[in-house]
Amino acid sequence: MNRNIVITGASSAIGAAICRKIVRPGDTALLHCFRNDASCRQLAEELGADCTIIPADYAEPSALDRLCRAANDCDILINCAAITKTGLLVQMPDHDLLSMLDANITALVKLCRAVVPGMLLKRKGCIINISSVAATRGNPGQAVYAGTKGFMEAFTRSLAAEYGPKGVRANCVAPGAIEAGSLKELLALAPDEVRQNSALRRLGSADDVAAAVAFLCSDEAGFISGRTIAVDGGFSRGV
Repeated sequence: MNRNIVITGASSAIGAAICRKIVRPGDTALLHCFRNDASCRQLAEELGADCTIIPADYAEPSALDRLCRAANDCDILINCAAITKTGLLVQMPDHDLLSMLDANITALVKLCRAVVPGMLLKRKGCIINISSVAATRGNPGQAVYAGTKGFMEAFTRSLAAEYGPKGVRANCVAPGAIEAGSLKELLALAPDEVRQNSALRRLGSADDVAAAVAFLCSDEAGFISGRTIAVDGGFSRGV
C-alpha cells in the first residue's frame, strides 16, 4: 500500500539514510530541509517516489506553519531535523539557545499537532522522533541540547498514551556515537575516546539508525509505542 511520508531534516546524513530505507516507489514523500535543497532534489531523484521538497527555517514561524500545512495528511512522520549547539550554559548566547528550542521543541510539537488529526481519521499513524543518548547521559556542554531531547522523549511517551487508543503509535530512536553530523567534529579531536564510550568499541553509521526507524515504522513493530530505542552500541560511560 502506498503511503504518505514526511521526513524532516532529510538532507542530513541520518535523514537521507532514513529516506533511502523508508521511502518506496509509489509512496508520496515530503522532504524537509533547512538550506540544502540541492541535496534533497538529488535524493528525491534517487528514491523514485513522488517527492515534494520544502525548505524551511524553523526560526521563521511562517516557514514552519507552511511546512505543517503541507504535512497534515501523512501516514508516517519522522522528525529528524535538529540543531546541536555545544557550550557551557552560562556561556551560551541567546541565539544558540533559542535556535535549539525552536528546532528541537517548538517545531516538533507543531508538526505532531499538525499530523495527528489526519491520523485519527484513518485510525492509524506512525510518528518517529529522533532523539539522542544525550537525553539520558549527562555531558558537559550539552545541558540545553540534552534538555530538548529529554523533552522529546517525555512528549513522545505522552503522545503515545493520548492517541494510542485511536491507532496512532509514537516512538523515539536515540542515536549514540554515529559517524555523521556534528559528531565528526568531535572525532577529529578525540577519535579513540569516542570509540571507547561504546561497549562495541566502534562507531555506528547513519544506516544503523535508519534500520531502527524502518523497523518501528513496519507492521512488525505494531505493538511498540511510547518507547525509546537506543542505537548506541552499548554506550557505557557517562552519568
